[in-house]
Amino acid sequence: MLFKTRGNGKADYYVVNPERYGRFYTEALISAYSEYAGNVKWAKMGTRRTDSLIIDFSNQYQAYRMFGNDAISSIINNKNLEAFKLSISHLEKSRQKKLKNKIEYIFDNDIHCHRVNENVCNIGMRLLEKFERHIKPKENIKNTVNDLLILATAIDKKKGLHTKDKVLANFAAEEYSGKTIEKDESIMVDFSVESFPQRKVNQESKGYINKGWAYSFGKGNL
Repeated sequence: MLFKTRGNGKADYYVVNPERYGRFYTEALISAYSEYAGNVKWAKMGTRRTDSLIIDFSNQYQAYRMFGNDAISSIINNKNLEAFKLSISHLEKSRQKKLKNKIEYIFDNDIHCHRVNENVCNIGMRLLEKFERHIKPKENIKNTVNDLLILATAIDKKKGLHTKDKVLANFAAEEYSGKTIEKDESIMVDFSVESFPQRKVNQESKGYINKGWAYSFGKGNL
């Protein structure tokens, strides 16, 4: 896992979004950030500079916040090591080394990162509505929302969901008729075109309004 969230809910670093700097984003990013990137106090204000997703559950649950969704996707998909190094340069050297090794592993294995978009949010919130009818969400609602956004992404992109969480896998298979394949200790739920009715996805992903729940995306300030 790249991000490490502290007890107060804040991450130990926030990823800057290189795409905000246009065509020559890497050079412009280094020029703008290199003077300040290693400053711990400056880094703590990273939520203001990166993109964000906020889901308001209208007091039913604590508001959900995700930072750097677009930023980390851009860095991974473009294998932009320099932008990532700027984002973590305020951390201890040992932590920087571990994170650098992890991101390089992702680069070397050509892993693609799918961004959470509006369609994923619509599907994810509908999933949560159905999930809470029969299954008690985790004590920290953020963990359940994370699981369901990952599931929603698999549905939206018609991909397979690999998980060791049998509760999540069974819910996914029952609600969306996904094809399940058990292998070792994990379960794969397949949402490919061949095994999954696209019509149902489209129905679920149309504009979502329920219980006053709402989501918003922010681009952040440079």
